[in-house]
Amino acid sequence: MNTSGKMEKIEITTRFSGDGKLIPLEFSLGEKTIGILNIGRQWQTKEGKHILVMDTHHNTYHLYFELADLSWYLIRDLKGSPGKV
Repeated sequence: MNTSGKMEKIEITTRFSGDGKLIPLEFSLGEKTIGILNIGRQWQTKEGKHILVMDTHHNTYHLYFELADLSWYLIRDLKGSPGKV
């Protein structure tokens, strides 16, 4: 996958909605668990699914599910912010 930022593998808790949509609930970043308050824009590429989310402190994150290895990643921007989009 070609991104403009750094990818960091993460653990994530998700569920499926009644209509089959993937809904992230929380993810782990090091020793910290980050609860997801809102889900924003989502898009699919041939490599995987991208989801923008907001935590309870109103920080935004770019989560990515890679189909090749069935793993979740946090995509950080080039400025090295703490996961914020």
